[in-house]
Amino acid sequence: MRKTKVIHLITKLELGGAQRNTIFTCENLNRDKFEVYLMSGPGGILNPDTAKMKSSSDDVEERFLLIKDLKREINPVRDLKAYRFLKNEFKRLKPGIVHTHSSKAGIIGRIAAKRAGVPVVIHSVHGFSFSPYQSFLKRSIYRMIEKFVSGFTDHFVFVSEGDIDSAKKLKLMKKASFSLIRSGFDFNKFKDQESDPATEREKYNICKDDFVCGVIAPFKAQKGLHDLIKIASYVLEKDRNVLFFIAGDGGLRSVIESELENAGILDRFRMPGFIHDIETVIPFFDIGVSTALWEGLPQSLVQLRLMKKAVVVTDIPGNNEIIENNVNGYTVKVRNIKEFSDKILHLKNNSDDRNILAFHIDDLHNWDGKVMVKSQEDLYLSLAWSEKLD
Repeated sequence: MRKTKVIHLITKLELGGAQRNTIFTCENLNRDKFEVYLMSGPGGILNPDTAKMKSSSDDVEERFLLIKDLKREINPVRDLKAYRFLKNEFKRLKPGIVHTHSSKAGIIGRIAAKRAGVPVVIHSVHGFSFSPYQSFLKRSIYRMIEKFVSGFTDHFVFVSEGDIDSAKKLKLMKKASFSLIRSGFDFNKFKDQESDPATEREKYNICKDDFVCGVIAPFKAQKGLHDLIKIASYVLEKDRNVLFFIAGDGGLRSVIESELENAGILDRFRMPGFIHDIETVIPFFDIGVSTALWEGLPQSLVQLRLMKKAVVVTDIPGNNEIIENNVNGYTVKVRNIKEFSDKILHLKNNSDDRNILAFHIDDLHNWDGKVMVKSQEDLYLSLAWSEKLD
């Protein structure tokens, strides 16, 4: 059987679930059945990780391609250049399948792929570009674009049931088929972790008596970090032995640091930036926290649960597919600062309740990277067969 050529396309390989998911897939697709390429815009912190794609039969320089004009910011001239480049590359490489991820790559890439005659175009929805917290005009424009590019899509892959519901309600899929495939990662890193929590706490200047609330999030408006500051202020008025640890970075860092300083609580935060081996710091978290305003399906919550951490999260689609209120954590309505704060304080002061939530047995096998890759392989072969690509 001839190999099916698959190209994955993503806007930027920043440190996030969608990006790690995509790299893991490209690394682990069966090389006896698939010829795999990865394309991305420049500047990604994970770009060096693409070296892992190299095998005895692969030339990594050919398998990973940078598209210099593919960037998240809207720029008609640059976007047109990216479109033309992608269209030409798709014509040159002649893939059977193009699989896009993220908004900008999904828009330009799907149109370019269909215009280049690619038989099967798949788009993964890792969370839509629109949300209830945008202006009506901005939200409407994004929805209109999503409806338009759905006409260039043969199949959608969703990571969350919430996004499937939104797509159906807003009629974003037209005639395309769809699948639910969870955003997977390497479970072994989180099950067999041998780091010493005490040593790691010392590394980040965290005292033995500090109750650590761990946050795994980039510094983006989507993650609700302004709300986190309000929550932290409330909590620290009641108890100064609580410390907030944010593993992440981004454009809002200086704003967040300024707000924390103005609130007089900067000393109760640790913000070391992006942490590639997040499994080494989760063990010293006492609980996990997410104040996100909207999500696709956050891998970080699954990682926290694999390492038996109770969590307090906003009650939004994606979060509430992993965390069940009063079962393995607490879910709180977005921007209910007092209730969120009270839940943190309750878990700090009630270790029995914290342990009951933490050690609840979750069924997380669908987030195992091996399961994700096998599901995608089956999907590719099914679509390839229907298009007679092999």
